[in-house]
Amino acid sequence: MPSRLPFPPTRPAARDVSRRAFLAAIAGGTAALALSGCAVVSGGAVSAGQQGFRLSKDPAPGRQNTIELYNIWGGTLGNAWVLLADLYEKSQSHTAVRVTYAPLSGSTQIRLQTSIAAGTPPDVAFCTPDEYPQLAGYGVITPLDGYMAKAGLKEKDYAPAVWSQMTQTGKIYAHPVLVDVNFPLFWNKRVFEDVGLDPDTPPKTIDELDAFSDKILKKDGNRVTRIGTVPWDYYGFSNSMFTAGFAFGGKFMSDDNQVATPDDPNVIQGLQWMCDYAKKVGGASHLAVTPPSATLPSIASGNVGMAPMTTTDAVNVYENGDKKTVELGAALFPYAEGLGSSGSATWLGGYDMFIPSKAQNPDAAWDFVQFATVSDEGTRANFTNGTLLPGYTASPALGEFQRDDEVAIYREGLITCKNIRPTIPVAGVYSGSLDIAVSAAVYGQMTPEAALRKVAGQVNQALDQYRKEHP
Repeated sequence: MPSRLPFPPTRPAARDVSRRAFLAAIAGGTAALALSGCAVVSGGAVSAGQQGFRLSKDPAPGRQNTIELYNIWGGTLGNAWVLLADLYEKSQSHTAVRVTYAPLSGSTQIRLQTSIAAGTPPDVAFCTPDEYPQLAGYGVITPLDGYMAKAGLKEKDYAPAVWSQMTQTGKIYAHPVLVDVNFPLFWNKRVFEDVGLDPDTPPKTIDELDAFSDKILKKDGNRVTRIGTVPWDYYGFSNSMFTAGFAFGGKFMSDDNQVATPDDPNVIQGLQWMCDYAKKVGGASHLAVTPPSATLPSIASGNVGMAPMTTTDAVNVYENGDKKTVELGAALFPYAEGLGSSGSATWLGGYDMFIPSKAQNPDAAWDFVQFATVSDEGTRANFTNGTLLPGYTASPALGEFQRDDEVAIYREGLITCKNIRPTIPVAGVYSGSLDIAVSAAVYGQMTPEAALRKVAGQVNQALDQYRKEHP
Protein backbone atom coordinates (compact mmCIF):
# COMPACT_ATOMS: atom_id res chain seq x y z
CA MET A 1 0.00 0.00 0.00
CA PRO A 2 1.42 3.44 -0.86
CA SER A 3 2.59 5.31 2.19
CA ARG A 4 1.60 8.87 2.97
CA LEU A 5 4.22 11.27 1.69
CA PRO A 6 6.15 13.61 3.93
CA PHE A 7 4.66 17.08 3.61
CA PRO A 8 4.90 18.97 1.33
CA PRO A 9 5.14 17.26 -2.07
CA THR A 10 5.77 19.24 -5.25
CA ARG A 11 2.81 21.22 -6.51
CA PRO A 12 1.73 20.32 -10.09
CA ALA A 13 0.90 23.04 -12.59
CA ALA A 14 -2.76 24.01 -13.00
CA ARG A 15 -4.45 25.74 -15.87
CA ASP A 16 -5.54 29.28 -15.05
CA VAL A 17 -8.93 30.77 -15.80
CA SER A 18 -10.13 34.33 -15.74
CA ARG A 19 -12.54 35.44 -13.03
CA ARG A 20 -14.66 37.03 -15.74
CA ALA A 21 -15.00 33.75 -17.66
CA PHE A 22 -16.19 31.82 -14.63
CA LEU A 23 -18.57 34.60 -13.60
CA ALA A 24 -20.01 34.55 -17.12
CA ALA A 25 -20.50 30.79 -16.86
CA ILE A 26 -22.38 31.18 -13.59
CA ALA A 27 -24.54 33.93 -15.02
CA GLY A 28 -25.35 31.75 -18.01
CA GLY A 29 -26.31 28.85 -15.79
CA THR A 30 -23.71 26.52 -17.27
CA ALA A 31 -21.16 26.36 -14.48
CA ALA A 32 -20.57 23.18 -12.59
CA LEU A 33 -21.21 22.54 -8.90
CA ALA A 34 -24.94 21.97 -9.27
CA LEU A 35 -24.82 18.49 -7.82
CA SER A 36 -26.64 16.04 -10.08
CA GLY A 37 -27.75 12.48 -9.75
CA CYS A 38 -27.70 10.37 -6.65
CA ALA A 39 -26.83 12.41 -3.59
CA VAL A 40 -26.61 11.28 0.00
CA VAL A 41 -26.80 14.77 1.44
CA SER A 42 -28.40 14.86 4.86
CA GLY A 43 -31.49 17.00 5.00
CA GLY A 44 -31.10 20.10 7.12
CA ALA A 45 -28.39 21.14 9.52
CA VAL A 46 -28.63 19.77 13.07
CA SER A 47 -31.88 18.30 14.37
CA ALA A 48 -32.99 18.22 17.98
CA GLY A 49 -31.54 14.72 18.33
CA GLN A 50 -28.16 15.83 16.99
CA GLN A 51 -27.34 18.76 19.24
CA GLY A 52 -23.85 17.47 19.91
CA PHE A 53 -22.97 17.58 16.24
CA ARG A 54 -20.64 20.19 14.71
CA LEU A 55 -20.69 21.25 11.09
CA SER A 56 -17.86 23.81 11.31
CA LYS A 57 -14.63 24.12 13.29
CA ASP A 58 -11.83 26.60 13.84
CA PRO A 59 -8.30 25.55 12.93
CA ALA A 60 -5.93 24.29 15.60
CA PRO A 61 -3.56 27.08 16.70
CA GLY A 62 0.18 27.26 16.19
CA ARG A 63 0.44 25.43 12.85
CA GLN A 64 2.67 26.37 9.92
CA ASN A 65 -0.22 25.93 7.47
CA THR A 66 -3.98 26.36 7.62
CA ILE A 67 -6.33 24.96 5.00
CA GLU A 68 -10.06 25.46 4.62
CA LEU A 69 -12.59 22.75 3.76
CA TYR A 70 -16.11 23.64 2.62
CA ASN A 71 -18.50 21.19 4.28
CA ILE A 72 -21.73 20.82 2.28
CA TRP A 73 -23.38 18.33 4.62
CA GLY A 74 -25.56 18.65 7.65
CA GLY A 75 -26.39 16.06 10.31
CA THR A 76 -24.30 12.95 10.82
CA LEU A 77 -22.22 13.30 7.68
CA GLY A 78 -21.44 16.96 8.29
CA ASN A 79 -20.29 16.12 11.80
CA ALA A 80 -18.17 13.27 10.39
CA TRP A 81 -16.09 15.78 8.46
CA VAL A 82 -15.41 17.85 11.55
CA LEU A 83 -14.33 14.69 13.36
CA LEU A 84 -12.09 13.77 10.40
CA ALA A 85 -10.48 17.22 10.50
CA ASP A 86 -9.84 16.83 14.24
CA LEU A 87 -8.25 13.44 13.63
CA TYR A 88 -6.06 14.80 10.84
CA GLU A 89 -4.78 17.60 13.08
CA LYS A 90 -3.84 15.03 15.72
CA SER A 91 -1.98 12.94 13.11
CA GLN A 92 0.60 15.65 12.30
CA SER A 93 1.88 19.01 13.51
CA HIS A 94 2.24 21.11 10.36
CA THR A 95 -1.33 21.80 9.15
CA ALA A 96 -4.55 23.00 10.76
CA VAL A 97 -7.99 22.66 9.19
CA ARG A 98 -10.79 25.18 9.19
CA VAL A 99 -14.11 23.52 8.38
CA THR A 100 -16.67 25.96 7.02
CA TYR A 101 -20.29 24.90 6.72
CA ALA A 102 -21.30 25.83 3.17
CA PRO A 103 -24.62 24.04 2.61
CA LEU A 104 -26.25 23.47 -0.71
CA SER A 105 -28.91 25.83 -1.98
CA GLY A 106 -31.23 23.34 -3.62
CA SER A 107 -28.62 21.28 -5.43
CA THR A 108 -26.12 24.08 -6.01
CA GLN A 109 -22.97 25.04 -4.09
CA ILE A 110 -23.58 28.79 -4.20
CA ARG A 111 -20.87 29.72 -1.70
CA LEU A 112 -18.29 27.62 -3.52
CA GLN A 113 -19.22 29.04 -6.91
CA THR A 114 -18.98 32.57 -5.58
CA SER A 115 -15.62 31.98 -3.91
CA ILE A 116 -14.14 30.43 -7.06
CA ALA A 117 -15.38 33.33 -9.16
CA ALA A 118 -13.89 35.80 -6.68
CA GLY A 119 -10.53 34.04 -6.71
CA THR A 120 -10.79 33.14 -3.00
CA PRO A 121 -11.84 29.48 -2.96
CA PRO A 122 -11.31 27.04 -0.11
CA ASP A 123 -8.35 24.71 -0.28
CA VAL A 124 -10.53 21.59 -0.48
CA ALA A 125 -14.09 21.14 -1.74
CA PHE A 126 -16.46 18.41 -2.93
CA CYS A 127 -17.95 17.56 -6.31
CA THR A 128 -19.69 14.57 -7.82
CA PRO A 129 -17.58 12.45 -10.20
CA ASP A 130 -19.56 13.59 -13.22
CA GLU A 131 -18.87 17.25 -12.45
CA TYR A 132 -15.09 17.44 -12.57
CA PRO A 133 -14.85 17.49 -16.41
CA GLN A 134 -16.65 20.82 -16.48
CA LEU A 135 -14.58 22.18 -13.61
CA ALA A 136 -11.49 21.12 -15.54
CA GLY A 137 -12.81 22.78 -18.68
CA TYR A 138 -13.16 26.07 -16.85
CA GLY A 139 -9.66 25.68 -15.42
CA VAL A 140 -10.75 26.02 -11.80
CA ILE A 141 -9.47 22.68 -10.53
CA THR A 142 -5.94 21.45 -9.83
CA PRO A 143 -4.69 18.27 -11.56
CA LEU A 144 -3.74 15.57 -9.08
CA ASP A 145 -1.60 13.36 -11.35
CA GLY A 146 1.69 14.64 -9.95
CA TYR A 147 0.58 14.21 -6.36
CA MET A 148 -0.74 10.70 -7.02
CA ALA A 149 2.41 9.61 -8.83
CA LYS A 150 4.62 10.68 -5.93
CA ALA A 151 2.29 8.92 -3.50
CA GLY A 152 2.54 5.74 -5.59
CA LEU A 153 -1.20 5.65 -6.27
CA LYS A 154 -1.99 3.72 -9.45
CA GLU A 155 -4.83 2.02 -11.29
CA LYS A 156 -4.33 -1.21 -9.35
CA ASP A 157 -5.24 0.60 -6.13
CA TYR A 158 -8.84 1.26 -7.19
CA ALA A 159 -11.88 -0.74 -8.18
CA PRO A 160 -12.14 -0.79 -12.02
CA ALA A 161 -15.25 1.40 -12.23
CA VAL A 162 -13.75 3.88 -9.75
CA TRP A 163 -10.59 4.24 -11.84
CA SER A 164 -12.72 4.68 -14.95
CA GLN A 165 -14.59 7.52 -13.24
CA MET A 166 -11.35 9.18 -12.20
CA THR A 167 -9.73 9.13 -15.64
CA GLN A 168 -12.44 10.13 -18.11
CA THR A 169 -10.64 13.37 -19.00
CA GLY A 170 -7.16 11.87 -19.31
CA LYS A 171 -5.80 13.75 -16.30
CA ILE A 172 -7.01 13.09 -12.77
CA TYR A 173 -8.68 16.09 -11.18
CA ALA A 174 -10.60 14.69 -8.21
CA HIS A 175 -10.20 11.84 -5.76
CA PRO A 176 -13.11 9.65 -4.58
CA VAL A 177 -13.97 9.92 -0.93
CA LEU A 178 -17.53 8.59 -0.90
CA VAL A 179 -18.44 6.01 -3.53
CA ASP A 180 -22.16 5.51 -4.08
CA VAL A 181 -22.84 1.98 -5.26
CA ASN A 182 -26.09 2.48 -7.14
CA PHE A 183 -27.95 0.43 -6.22
CA PRO A 184 -28.27 -2.77 -4.24
CA LEU A 185 -31.87 -4.01 -4.05
CA PHE A 186 -33.26 -4.31 -0.54
CA TRP A 187 -36.35 -6.40 0.05
CA ASN A 188 -38.68 -6.44 3.02
CA LYS A 189 -38.89 -10.00 4.34
CA ARG A 190 -42.05 -9.12 6.26
CA VAL A 191 -43.86 -8.25 3.02
CA PHE A 192 -42.54 -11.38 1.32
CA GLU A 193 -43.82 -13.55 4.16
CA ASP A 194 -47.20 -11.84 4.08
CA VAL A 195 -47.79 -12.70 0.40
CA GLY A 196 -46.34 -16.20 0.48
CA LEU A 197 -42.92 -15.49 -1.04
CA ASP A 198 -39.75 -17.03 0.36
CA PRO A 199 -38.40 -14.26 2.63
CA ASP A 200 -34.83 -15.39 2.03
CA THR A 201 -34.96 -15.43 -1.77
CA PRO A 202 -34.73 -12.11 -3.65
CA PRO A 203 -35.44 -11.74 -7.38
CA LYS A 204 -32.39 -12.28 -9.56
CA THR A 205 -33.89 -11.19 -12.87
CA ILE A 206 -36.31 -8.48 -13.99
CA ASP A 207 -38.85 -11.19 -14.85
CA GLU A 208 -38.67 -12.51 -11.28
CA LEU A 209 -38.99 -8.97 -9.92
CA ASP A 210 -42.14 -8.54 -12.00
CA ALA A 211 -43.56 -11.86 -10.81
CA PHE A 212 -42.87 -11.00 -7.17
CA SER A 213 -44.42 -7.57 -7.71
CA ASP A 214 -47.63 -9.13 -9.02
CA LYS A 215 -48.03 -10.99 -5.73
CA ILE A 216 -47.23 -7.96 -3.59
CA LEU A 217 -49.52 -5.47 -5.35
CA LYS A 218 -52.53 -4.35 -3.33
CA LYS A 219 -55.09 -1.75 -4.41
CA ASP A 220 -58.00 0.08 -2.87
CA GLY A 221 -60.05 1.01 -5.90
CA ASN A 222 -57.65 2.96 -8.11
CA ARG A 223 -55.26 3.65 -5.25
CA VAL A 224 -52.16 1.48 -4.95
CA THR A 225 -51.70 0.82 -1.23
CA ARG A 226 -48.91 -1.75 -1.50
CA ILE A 227 -46.48 -2.20 -4.38
CA GLY A 228 -43.59 -4.46 -5.27
CA THR A 229 -41.24 -1.65 -6.23
CA VAL A 230 -41.39 1.79 -7.84
CA PRO A 231 -38.97 1.66 -10.81
CA TRP A 232 -39.34 5.36 -11.67
CA ASP A 233 -38.57 6.49 -8.14
CA TYR A 234 -35.06 5.20 -7.54
CA TYR A 235 -33.76 8.56 -6.28
CA GLY A 236 -35.24 10.52 -9.15
CA PHE A 237 -36.07 9.80 -12.77
CA SER A 238 -32.51 10.06 -14.12
CA ASN A 239 -31.05 7.69 -11.53
CA SER A 240 -33.97 5.33 -12.15
CA MET A 241 -33.18 5.41 -15.87
CA PHE A 242 -29.50 4.68 -15.35
CA THR A 243 -30.41 1.69 -13.18
CA ALA A 244 -32.99 0.27 -15.57
CA GLY A 245 -30.87 1.00 -18.63
CA PHE A 246 -27.85 -0.81 -17.23
CA ALA A 247 -30.08 -3.67 -16.01
CA PHE A 248 -31.11 -4.18 -19.63
CA GLY A 249 -27.52 -4.09 -20.84
CA GLY A 250 -27.72 -0.55 -22.20
CA LYS A 251 -24.97 2.04 -22.75
CA PHE A 252 -25.36 5.76 -22.09
CA MET A 253 -22.13 6.89 -23.78
CA SER A 254 -20.13 5.70 -26.77
CA ASP A 255 -16.99 3.70 -26.06
CA ASP A 256 -14.83 6.79 -26.62
CA ASN A 257 -17.04 8.87 -24.27
CA GLN A 258 -17.72 11.40 -27.04
CA VAL A 259 -21.36 10.71 -27.95
CA ALA A 260 -24.34 10.39 -25.61
CA THR A 261 -26.37 7.26 -26.39
CA PRO A 262 -29.53 7.31 -24.23
CA ASP A 263 -31.40 6.11 -27.33
CA ASP A 264 -29.45 2.84 -27.25
CA PRO A 265 -32.06 0.11 -27.96
CA ASN A 266 -31.37 -1.62 -24.65
CA VAL A 267 -31.81 1.64 -22.71
CA ILE A 268 -35.13 2.13 -24.52
CA GLN A 269 -36.16 -1.36 -23.39
CA GLY A 270 -35.32 -0.36 -19.83
CA LEU A 271 -37.60 2.67 -20.05
CA GLN A 272 -40.31 0.57 -21.71
CA TRP A 273 -40.18 -1.75 -18.71
CA MET A 274 -40.60 1.19 -16.34
CA CYS A 275 -43.58 2.47 -18.35
CA ASP A 276 -45.19 -0.97 -18.59
CA TYR A 277 -44.80 -1.42 -14.86
CA ALA A 278 -46.52 1.92 -14.21
CA LYS A 279 -49.42 0.96 -16.49
CA LYS A 280 -49.78 -2.44 -14.84
CA VAL A 281 -50.32 -0.91 -11.40
CA GLY A 282 -52.80 1.61 -12.74
CA GLY A 283 -50.55 4.62 -13.33
CA ALA A 284 -47.68 6.36 -11.59
CA SER A 285 -49.99 8.97 -10.09
CA HIS A 286 -52.08 6.47 -8.11
CA LEU A 287 -49.57 5.49 -5.43
CA ALA A 288 -50.61 5.85 -1.80
CA VAL A 289 -48.00 3.72 -0.07
CA THR A 290 -46.38 6.13 2.40
CA PRO A 291 -47.89 8.80 4.66
CA PRO A 292 -46.87 12.42 4.02
CA SER A 293 -45.14 12.53 7.41
CA ALA A 294 -42.81 9.60 6.69
CA THR A 295 -39.16 10.33 7.47
CA LEU A 296 -37.65 6.93 6.59
CA PRO A 297 -37.36 5.54 3.05
CA SER A 298 -40.61 4.11 1.68
CA ILE A 299 -39.62 0.47 2.18
CA ALA A 300 -39.81 1.05 5.94
CA SER A 301 -43.56 1.68 5.65
CA GLY A 302 -44.29 -1.99 5.04
CA ASN A 303 -46.11 -1.03 1.84
CA VAL A 304 -43.16 -1.40 -0.55
CA GLY A 305 -41.69 -4.84 -1.10
CA MET A 306 -38.41 -4.00 -2.81
CA ALA A 307 -36.37 -0.80 -3.19
CA PRO A 308 -32.79 0.27 -3.85
CA MET A 309 -31.11 2.38 -1.17
CA THR A 310 -27.93 4.33 -0.56
CA THR A 311 -25.77 3.32 2.39
CA THR A 312 -27.07 6.24 4.43
CA ASP A 313 -30.71 5.30 3.91
CA ALA A 314 -30.11 1.58 4.43
CA VAL A 315 -28.35 2.15 7.74
CA ASN A 316 -31.14 4.52 8.76
CA VAL A 317 -33.79 1.85 8.12
CA TYR A 318 -31.76 -0.82 9.89
CA GLU A 319 -31.31 1.40 12.93
CA ASN A 320 -34.67 3.17 13.10
CA GLY A 321 -37.19 1.03 11.23
CA ASP A 322 -39.98 -0.74 13.12
CA LYS A 323 -38.84 -4.37 13.31
CA LYS A 324 -42.48 -5.49 13.25
CA THR A 325 -42.92 -3.79 9.88
CA VAL A 326 -39.59 -4.12 8.12
CA GLU A 327 -36.82 -6.72 8.07
CA LEU A 328 -34.35 -6.16 5.26
CA GLY A 329 -32.49 -8.46 2.95
CA ALA A 330 -30.00 -7.19 0.35
CA ALA A 331 -28.76 -8.38 -3.03
CA LEU A 332 -27.43 -7.02 -6.30
CA PHE A 333 -30.14 -5.40 -8.40
CA PRO A 334 -31.86 -7.79 -10.86
CA TYR A 335 -30.95 -7.87 -14.53
CA ALA A 336 -32.88 -8.48 -17.74
CA GLU A 337 -32.16 -12.04 -18.77
CA GLY A 338 -30.57 -12.25 -22.21
CA LEU A 339 -29.55 -8.58 -22.14
CA GLY A 340 -27.86 -7.90 -18.83
CA SER A 341 -26.06 -10.16 -16.40
CA SER A 342 -25.65 -10.50 -12.65
CA GLY A 343 -24.55 -7.11 -11.30
CA SER A 344 -24.92 -5.31 -14.63
CA ALA A 345 -27.48 -2.87 -13.18
CA THR A 346 -24.93 -1.53 -10.71
CA TRP A 347 -23.31 1.82 -11.44
CA LEU A 348 -21.21 4.26 -9.46
CA GLY A 349 -21.85 7.80 -8.31
CA GLY A 350 -20.77 9.47 -5.11
CA TYR A 351 -18.56 12.40 -4.16
CA ASP A 352 -14.95 13.36 -4.80
CA MET A 353 -12.61 15.82 -3.14
CA PHE A 354 -10.84 18.40 -5.28
CA ILE A 355 -8.40 21.27 -4.87
CA PRO A 356 -9.43 24.54 -6.57
CA SER A 357 -6.73 25.97 -8.83
CA LYS A 358 -6.57 29.20 -6.80
CA ALA A 359 -6.27 27.41 -3.44
CA GLN A 360 -3.81 29.13 -1.12
CA ASN A 361 -2.25 25.93 0.23
CA PRO A 362 -2.55 23.20 -2.43
CA ASP A 363 0.26 21.02 -1.06
CA ALA A 364 -1.24 21.01 2.42
CA ALA A 365 -4.66 20.45 0.84
CA TRP A 366 -3.39 17.32 -0.92
CA ASP A 367 -1.93 16.03 2.35
CA PHE A 368 -5.42 16.30 3.86
CA VAL A 369 -7.10 14.77 0.79
CA GLN A 370 -4.71 11.84 0.91
CA PHE A 371 -5.38 11.37 4.62
CA ALA A 372 -9.16 11.39 4.05
CA THR A 373 -9.28 9.15 0.99
CA VAL A 374 -6.33 6.76 1.24
CA SER A 375 -4.90 6.48 4.75
CA ASP A 376 -5.99 3.63 7.00
CA GLU A 377 -6.79 6.03 9.82
CA GLY A 378 -8.79 8.48 7.73
CA THR A 379 -10.83 6.02 5.68
CA ARG A 380 -11.64 3.93 8.74
CA ALA A 381 -12.82 7.06 10.60
CA ASN A 382 -15.00 8.07 7.65
CA PHE A 383 -16.61 4.64 7.70
CA THR A 384 -17.16 4.73 11.45
CA ASN A 385 -18.51 8.28 11.59
CA GLY A 386 -20.32 8.56 8.26
CA THR A 387 -20.53 5.09 6.62
CA LEU A 388 -18.41 6.39 3.75
CA LEU A 389 -17.34 3.72 1.25
CA PRO A 390 -13.86 4.57 -0.10
CA GLY A 391 -12.78 3.97 -3.68
CA TYR A 392 -9.28 2.94 -2.56
CA THR A 393 -9.40 -0.85 -2.37
CA ALA A 394 -6.59 -1.29 0.19
CA SER A 395 -8.53 0.69 2.79
CA PRO A 396 -9.40 -1.32 5.90
CA ALA A 397 -12.83 0.32 5.69
CA LEU A 398 -13.71 -2.10 2.90
CA GLY A 399 -13.04 -4.93 5.32
CA GLU A 400 -15.37 -3.24 7.78
CA PHE A 401 -18.06 -3.15 5.08
CA GLN A 402 -17.51 -6.83 4.32
CA ARG A 403 -17.88 -7.82 7.97
CA ASP A 404 -21.03 -5.76 8.49
CA ASP A 405 -24.00 -7.74 7.17
CA GLU A 406 -26.08 -4.58 6.85
CA VAL A 407 -23.76 -2.93 4.31
CA ALA A 408 -21.64 -5.80 2.94
CA ILE A 409 -23.60 -5.71 -0.32
CA TYR A 410 -22.11 -2.30 -1.12
CA ARG A 411 -18.58 -3.70 -1.09
CA GLU A 412 -19.65 -6.51 -3.40
CA GLY A 413 -21.24 -3.98 -5.72
CA LEU A 414 -18.13 -1.78 -5.69
CA ILE A 415 -15.72 -4.58 -6.55
CA THR A 416 -17.88 -6.09 -9.31
CA CYS A 417 -19.30 -2.87 -10.80
CA LYS A 418 -18.56 -2.09 -14.47
CA ASN A 419 -20.70 1.00 -15.07
CA ILE A 420 -20.43 4.69 -14.22
CA ARG A 421 -22.77 7.61 -14.66
CA PRO A 422 -21.84 9.65 -17.77
CA THR A 423 -18.76 11.69 -16.83
CA ILE A 424 -18.78 14.53 -19.34
CA PRO A 425 -18.64 18.34 -19.21
CA VAL A 426 -22.42 18.59 -19.70
CA ALA A 427 -23.39 15.90 -17.17
CA GLY A 428 -25.93 18.25 -15.62
CA VAL A 429 -27.68 18.63 -18.98
CA TYR A 430 -27.77 14.84 -19.31
CA SER A 431 -29.32 14.24 -15.89
CA GLY A 432 -31.75 17.15 -16.27
CA SER A 433 -32.90 16.01 -19.71
CA LEU A 434 -33.42 12.48 -18.45
CA ASP A 435 -35.44 13.74 -15.50
CA ILE A 436 -37.87 15.54 -17.79
CA ALA A 437 -38.09 12.97 -20.59
CA VAL A 438 -38.33 9.86 -18.42
CA SER A 439 -41.04 11.52 -16.34
CA ALA A 440 -42.97 12.31 -19.52
CA ALA A 441 -42.71 8.70 -20.68
CA VAL A 442 -43.71 7.19 -17.34
CA TYR A 443 -46.77 9.45 -17.18
CA GLY A 444 -47.75 8.53 -20.73
CA GLN A 445 -46.94 11.83 -22.42
CA MET A 446 -44.24 10.44 -24.76
CA THR A 447 -43.18 7.04 -25.99
CA PRO A 448 -39.95 5.70 -24.49
CA GLU A 449 -38.21 5.85 -27.86
CA ALA A 450 -39.25 9.45 -28.54
CA ALA A 451 -38.31 10.52 -25.01
CA LEU A 452 -34.80 9.10 -25.17
CA ARG A 453 -34.15 10.32 -28.70
CA LYS A 454 -35.01 13.80 -27.45
CA VAL A 455 -32.49 13.41 -24.64
CA ALA A 456 -29.82 12.27 -27.09
CA GLY A 457 -30.38 15.34 -29.25
CA GLN A 458 -30.24 17.74 -26.31
CA VAL A 459 -27.12 16.25 -24.74
CA ASN A 460 -25.14 15.90 -27.94
CA GLN A 461 -26.04 19.44 -28.95
CA ALA A 462 -24.78 20.66 -25.57
CA LEU A 463 -21.59 18.62 -26.00
CA ASP A 464 -20.98 20.13 -29.43
CA GLN A 465 -21.49 23.63 -28.06
CA TYR A 466 -19.13 22.97 -25.16
CA ARG A 467 -16.42 21.72 -27.52
CA LYS A 468 -16.73 24.82 -29.68
CA GLU A 469 -16.23 26.99 -26.60
CA HIS A 470 -13.42 24.83 -25.20
CA PRO A 471 -11.47 23.46 -28.20
